Amino acid sequence: MIAPSLLGESLALQLTSEDDNLEIILDKKDINGLPKLILFCLEEVELSNSIKLEIHKLKERWDQSPVLIVIPKSIKLSSDDLMTFGSEGVIQDPTVELLRDTINIVIGGGRVFKINNETNYNADSIHNSYGLGHWLLTSGLSQINKDLYTLDQMIAKKSINTFYLFILIGRRRELLTAKRLIIWLWGPLEVLIESPIKSNNNKNIINKYNTDITIKNTSTNELWNVIYKRVKERLQDDLINSTNELAALYSLNKSKRCNLLKTLLKEFSTIIIKLDSKNNREKELEEILKSITPELRANTLRNFIDSYARLKKNGVDVFISDFLVHNADLGILDDELPSIALIIDPILNNKPILLDGDYLSIEDPRSIIQLETFILNWILRTAEIVSEEIISSCSEWPELRKYFLNKELVSTRELERKRNHINTNNQLQNLFKRPVRLYESKRLYYTVKNKKIEKVITLEPRDDELKKLDWAQRQIAFIIELRDALAPQVQAIIQYLGDLIVLILTKVVGRSIGLIGRGIAQGMGRNLSKG
Repeated sequence: MIAPSLLGESLALQLTSEDDNLEIILDKKDINGLPKLILFCLEEVELSNSIKLEIHKLKERWDQSPVLIVIPKSIKLSSDDLMTFGSEGVIQDPTVELLRDTINIVIGGGRVFKINNETNYNADSIHNSYGLGHWLLTSGLSQINKDLYTLDQMIAKKSINTFYLFILIGRRRELLTAKRLIIWLWGPLEVLIESPIKSNNNKNIINKYNTDITIKNTSTNELWNVIYKRVKERLQDDLINSTNELAALYSLNKSKRCNLLKTLLKEFSTIIIKLDSKNNREKELEEILKSITPELRANTLRNFIDSYARLKKNGVDVFISDFLVHNADLGILDDELPSIALIIDPILNNKPILLDGDYLSIEDPRSIIQLETFILNWILRTAEIVSEEIISSCSEWPELRKYFLNKELVSTRELERKRNHINTNNQLQNLFKRPVRLYESKRLYYTVKNKKIEKVITLEPRDDELKKLDWAQRQIAFIIELRDALAPQVQAIIQYLGDLIVLILTKVVGRSIGLIGRGIAQGMGRNLSKG
């Protein structure tokens, strides 16, 4: 364990008191052989480069030992920065129990990243659990933390006087020393690492990690379970559409819309499991992927509603799911949707993910987040296509409108207006917006953040797609290229004309007006002197 002396001793005592299998070494001189885990506890996380350098040195010395970083509750770095440290785990402000479980997972070959948590405390519960002394201690530490925060804000100002800055830094050092002394004298470990209230009836501490990834091993099944669980949590609630698009999906009523998204995820999971069970799946993958999309959409149309649901059509009972599958065009392609192989191939064949110019291993948390984004984008775009086919079926079979669509779309006029709006938007996307995005090497992704569907624009080479555009779409890209080529010349001409106008106004017109004014003033002066 690499930690400040007081924190290290307290933490080692607490971890080993309930687990005899753990042996914690605080001094490097006492290490014999290769440590199974390097526990790196930080009091402050401000400069990421210095921490990366320290971890790099640790990896050079003990290249086979995983590194687990424990960080405090208040940090100045984002979760993206913390995931670039190169460690096998980062856990923020953990309980002793959570830290012990995390140690066992990382030693077993897993990875754990729990970052940016928000903890809500109930003051009465702290008072009742630990007594008045602990409550007074916690209050004193809270006051010190507030003073430290104020000092940090003042020190961060660049305009502060140098002499005054030295005084503030000294005051900050005194407060940190006082905090360590108080904890060493009277403070239990729970002050440093928040422990849950020892009551099963009342949960007074609520922990929530914005980045919460736990991978117990690197098997395909485990990796997919982690991704599936994270995506499923995003799709649990009714999502708010903040994209001004996805009109077809949001024409469905709430229950059908939620069922459609969840069913698409289940069907995708079924495909992953089937492909994982096949032998030589890497060779067969390209051939199988060609037939995946129509089959998956058909299964979704059958399963996202009750398969036995029937309605009258021309006086005959018809199964709704069979009608939808038979009436839908299951082979429609979304040109903005990346290949499904970008998701399936890395998961099944343990291939690295290309992100920001770097190849990351599949168990890297950034790879998990990237695959999660790909899957959410795939689900939302596929749901939009399936919804368009459902709306088309509702136009042919009016009785389906109450079953699938929002109330206002039961009207034939409103439904046809919605269809025209969707078709017009698709034409605009295909003819104008898509060529522009291809020329600018941009791709539009849909993702889910804070229960909202949002758009994310990423930069990636799309020259091959640009070459495949038809003549009309190429002209849009040509117009943009022509505009970029002519813009500097037009700007130079406008600037030259502006300078010329300024010259005429100041040198010619201005001087003429000045001479006229001077003559009038002189004439008025003579007349006044004569009078």
